[in-house]
Amino acid sequence: MSKNRVKLNICGCEFAISSDDSESYVRSISDEVGKAMEETIGNNERISLTMAAVITALRFCDESHKSTSGADNLRSQIKDYLEDSSRARAETEDAKHEIERLKQEIEELRTQLSKNNETAQEKEDKPEKAETEPIEKTQDAVSKIISSGSSVEKPQEGSFARVETKSDNLDDPDGFMSFFEKKND
Repeated sequence: MSKNRVKLNICGCEFAISSDDSESYVRSISDEVGKAMEETIGNNERISLTMAAVITALRFCDESHKSTSGADNLRSQIKDYLEDSSRARAETEDAKHEIERLKQEIEELRTQLSKNNETAQEKEDKPEKAETEPIEKTQDAVSKIISSGSSVEKPQEGSFARVETKSDNLDDPDGFMSFFEKKND
């Protein structure tokens, strides 16, 4: 890049400066320095041009350090924000994966519950052999009694007497059922 040679006049002093920056930029900087020096001289007329230049240089150097420190602070904050953002993204991704896993688990449990409900409904609709065995045994016993020709007394109409069988408990004539039954004497 070619150097630009610029002639400047700051507070009556002429300078020739070579710079990599554009001529308009260099002139704007020299104008800013000239205004700052004139302001310093205007505040105290006993200050020499050299002292005004030194005070202005100190002020600009102070501003530069404060700006650099502020920029470093902002960079640090931005870095922290980026780290927080990355951490939040990772947590969000983990949460999304957990949600998907839980959705799959819920779907599996619903499917399993549906199958269990279907199985229970089938059991209600179609009794199993274990459920029908007592009925079949009772029917077989009734068939044997009828085929053996045993006489079973038929209770009188309107009577609530029960037919006593050998299996009745003879030791407890005042049992629970005897209270409710009307016996023929």
